[in-house]
Amino acid sequence: MKILHLVHRSWPYHGGAERYVLEHALAGNRWGHESVICTTDAWDMSWLVSRSGQHIQRRMDIWNGVEIIRFPVLHPPLQNLFRAVLRRISSCGPDRYFYPNPFIPSLHRWLSVGRGFDFVHANAMPLMLYEGWYYSKEHGTGLASVPHANVGEKYRRLKALHYFSGCQKNILRKSSFVVAQSRFEKGLYTDMGIPEERIHISGSGIDPAEFTAHSRDRGLKRLGVKTPVILCLTAHSLDRGTANIIEACRALLKKGRDFTLVLAGPVLPDVDAFLDSEEKLAEEFGDRIVITGYVSREERIDLLCAADIVLLPSRLDCFGIVVLEAWISGKPIIGCWSGAMPDIIRDGANGFLVSWGDNVSLMNRIEILLENEEIRQAMGENGRKAVLQRWTWDKVTDRFYRRLSQCCPEGSSV
Repeated sequence: MKILHLVHRSWPYHGGAERYVLEHALAGNRWGHESVICTTDAWDMSWLVSRSGQHIQRRMDIWNGVEIIRFPVLHPPLQNLFRAVLRRISSCGPDRYFYPNPFIPSLHRWLSVGRGFDFVHANAMPLMLYEGWYYSKEHGTGLASVPHANVGEKYRRLKALHYFSGCQKNILRKSSFVVAQSRFEKGLYTDMGIPEERIHISGSGIDPAEFTAHSRDRGLKRLGVKTPVILCLTAHSLDRGTANIIEACRALLKKGRDFTLVLAGPVLPDVDAFLDSEEKLAEEFGDRIVITGYVSREERIDLLCAADIVLLPSRLDCFGIVVLEAWISGKPIIGCWSGAMPDIIRDGANGFLVSWGDNVSLMNRIEILLENEEIRQAMGENGRKAVLQRWTWDKVTDRFYRRLSQCCPEGSSV
């Protein structure tokens, strides 16, 4: 089969949804299919809605046999007003044009012509799911929809569920199958009337071989620190718990705990504003806080190796690949009761779970791990075993293609 993969960003950018799609495209080749990724030219998420970010000028790449085609994001004048109008008058407008879905009309024009695809794998943003459904409907192909829906904790869902405010429910119902990253996300779709047998629980993965060349010394040298390292590796925003981490660590500093807090990854505007408003932050933390900005895949591995504790108290991560990356590096994780984390983190065994915004519990769990190296090692080893049993990319993608072969058995070559 020839499979079209749709996602808002792709290689060489390294992120959760981006890596998920790339690995599925690469696995498609291993299964005997031809894979093409269509994406935007964005590097920074801000490029999707403004000219303030970086973008990739190359229109096409070939990466390990996968063709990656980029379509330029347009930035019309009076964009917010334009979005408001389109949300009211366009087909499926309420979810296609809510912030931060980009304007990429050239992709829609390209997909209006038959390109020989037999199956579409549409990911992440409602606009991409819409375009996947549009091609599938116009050209009679199968469709796997993967919303990567970040909707908070099971009993405290985020209010702004724009994912499903237009045509998304109908698109999911008409898909060959829908991919959920967790039992919680699956429940979201069954509540929409999608039959349980048409929902595939997938999850994400990692490649353990990438972590064999790590170096703790190299990671500590990059950071310029020697004390115990508390690492949060994500795109930092308030919903991902960055402010909560700072508050919890501030309380630990007042108790005399010795550590360095490392916030690795891009800092989004809401956290940037929070940091600017915290006039006492530099005075209180001094050289005990390091903010790195975007890190490459190689840098990620060294930073994880240098860490003693890894944090992801986020209500915005659908799965949280960094959980798996921490575990394969032998590190304990403190996650959140949201997304897939309650499915994969066994509280007290391979990590801890805290409620989003619960700074006191977060501080307590960090303190427990700082004080007890034996617990840290045991949690890291338990997590490593879990990764090797279920969460490698080969295992995750094979589950997907076995499911796809059930929908299109004549196109399966394995």
